[in-house]
Amino acid sequence: MRRPIVLAGTLLVAATAFVVLVGTTSSPGGSTSPSVTPRADLPDHAHFTQVLDRVVRMPLVDYQALKDDREGLDAYIESLGATPESLLDQSPRAEQLAFWINAYNACMLQLVIDHYPIEAGGVGLFGGVRNRVAGYPDNSVWQIRDVFTRNHCFVAGQYRSQDEIEHEIIRPRFDEPRIHFAVNCAAVSCPVLWPMAYEADVLEEQLDRAVRHLMAGDEHFRIEPGEPATLRLNRVMDWYSGDFGGAEGLKAFFAGYLPRERADIVLRPDTRVEFFSYDWTLNDVAR
Repeated sequence: MRRPIVLAGTLLVAATAFVVLVGTTSSPGGSTSPSVTPRADLPDHAHFTQVLDRVVRMPLVDYQALKDDREGLDAYIESLGATPESLLDQSPRAEQLAFWINAYNACMLQLVIDHYPIEAGGVGLFGGVRNRVAGYPDNSVWQIRDVFTRNHCFVAGQYRSQDEIEHEIIRPRFDEPRIHFAVNCAAVSCPVLWPMAYEADVLEEQLDRAVRHLMAGDEHFRIEPGEPATLRLNRVMDWYSGDFGGAEGLKAFFAGYLPRERADIVLRPDTRVEFFSYDWTLNDVAR
């Protein structure tokens, strides 16, 4: 997840049996999903949950702790890399989507700790000028050279960039706008990284929870009264408004998560949609 558009690590199979799950679910923000029976030959995302539970301090991440003890993260990414893409393609949609969301988040964490502590100057003269003009902080991921476009992470049999995972795989294949509440670009203004991995059997609930969590934060979602009223949203919704169907699509999407009275305000034809400024400061715990 990044402002510009388009265009996202190593080897070891962690094949552990998953427990079977249940029936069909649906949500205000997504489509109905069939029953999911996780495959035992796909990576066990519980290993990623163990990593996240240790270092995520919502809404922040303890990158120093992760860098000091990165074995679990690296092993999990090795299991992602050892997964054949053909096997993924034969798996249920929810299995595939959970895999790629977790891959994006795990690879982003690995990229950050590979360069941690992040400081200005790592992107050369031209990159430094660009960052200053854009107003990116000295400890932003933009201080990592080609942060979103470098093929740095070995997933499903090949090295991939963050952009490839998000813009060439997740967005076009799954048509699921709620991924913009799930993939985390390591910035303060990014929708949060949760202390547990995404799992196919509860994916619908997890994605809806991510939407509602963002809406509960006044710095991400606000309905401002007036004539006309204003719906003010996280800037991510601006960058990817097309995935929601534009401004009117955004209004309809969020209205689906609101009580009737507030939804009616959002859905008024004259309600404006505006966006907060975006803070690219690394979502690191204070030191």
